[in-house]
Amino acid sequence: MEEEEEEARGLLADGPDEAGRDAPAVPGALPALCDPRRLAHRLLVLLLMCFLGFAIFAMIIRLPFRLRLNGWGTIIFSCFVCIGQVIFALGGIFNAFWLMEFGRFVFGIGGESLAVAQNTYAVSWFKGKELNLVFGLQLSMARIGSTVNMNLMGWLYSKVEASLGSAGHTTLGVTLMIGGITCILSLICALALAYLDQRAERILHKEQGKTGEVIKLTDVKDFSLPLWLIFIICVFYYVAVFPFIGLGKVFFIEKFGFSSQAASAINSVVYVISAPMSPIFGLMVDKTGKNIIWVLCAVVTTLASHMLLAFTLWNPWIAMSLLGLSYSLLACALWPMVAFVVPEHQLGTAYGFMQSIQNLGLAIISILAGMILDTRGYLFLEVFFIACVSLSLLAVVLLYLVNRARGGNLNYSARQREEMKLSHAE
Repeated sequence: MEEEEEEARGLLADGPDEAGRDAPAVPGALPALCDPRRLAHRLLVLLLMCFLGFAIFAMIIRLPFRLRLNGWGTIIFSCFVCIGQVIFALGGIFNAFWLMEFGRFVFGIGGESLAVAQNTYAVSWFKGKELNLVFGLQLSMARIGSTVNMNLMGWLYSKVEASLGSAGHTTLGVTLMIGGITCILSLICALALAYLDQRAERILHKEQGKTGEVIKLTDVKDFSLPLWLIFIICVFYYVAVFPFIGLGKVFFIEKFGFSSQAASAINSVVYVISAPMSPIFGLMVDKTGKNIIWVLCAVVTTLASHMLLAFTLWNPWIAMSLLGLSYSLLACALWPMVAFVVPEHQLGTAYGFMQSIQNLGLAIISILAGMILDTRGYLFLEVFFIACVSLSLLAVVLLYLVNRARGGNLNYSARQREEMKLSHAE
């Protein structure tokens, strides 16, 4: 306790640094890497946040609540991920499919909640600073994790098969167990983040600024109209991306005559583009602000991409590249807006609810997309996706009008947000 008080005295000796940038050194101050106010320390937290979700390659269930996500909740959900992966692997080893399903269920509970925790950590540490860039980096890391998973697991399976001398369920189970090492990495990051977050609260006395309001599911009824419009944009946008990618390989083979390998390559280009472009777009949105305008650009570009795929025979690399760019831009501009319209104590609930209805929408639309494909073909399916994106576009326009009518800050420039922050500080 004495060491903590000494840290606090050293940090607060020359007053708080609101910008979070590197402040001049003072006698007794901590090194930059250990100072929660300094950029170096926040970059360390960002690194841990990115690797927190690295192991979450497939997600199943979103939980619309917040259980002290910046602490024990994150650790508990990381444990769910590790336990779920072990159960999944054991199901393979013992050739018990029901056990594998149960393992994925457990994994999904933890994985989806960790996604909410990532967003909550991001807002807690970076709101008003580099929030859009942080969301872009998190998306980029998730896409890298997915790419590593898709390309490494096949190779790992062949190595385990060669080592055991036979293929089959045992080889699959062992491969999954080895792959679960990345889940341990996620747990380690959760432990480190929980420690750093609680340490920052003690040193910077964050608890003194809290309202003491209790987090509860009934917070949903208090969500504002702009937040509901953000939810609608999220659902109708992503249902036109993920289900399409899931069905895209056969689409490119049938319509454009691509080989199976070429179709797989073009179908994955959205994720390949998003890995490097997400942090770039995030930085761009941070520097310019105007989140609603960038979301509008992303939705319009996605609409153009689907129209090219539906009604032209142009090389589909053009449309898929546009889709990859717009998908990256939307994630960087849309998700941080939640933090601008929701009180801090409701952030976990809001992000959890947003991801819950997104997954519900994906589940329903995936079923409808399959039915449309079986009965009407790919042209009608693309028209259906165009209709979904059009609804998302309508919601963006309504969000712009509502935000402007209410004098909201969702479409502020970076300069306006900085001025607003300084006025509140005074």
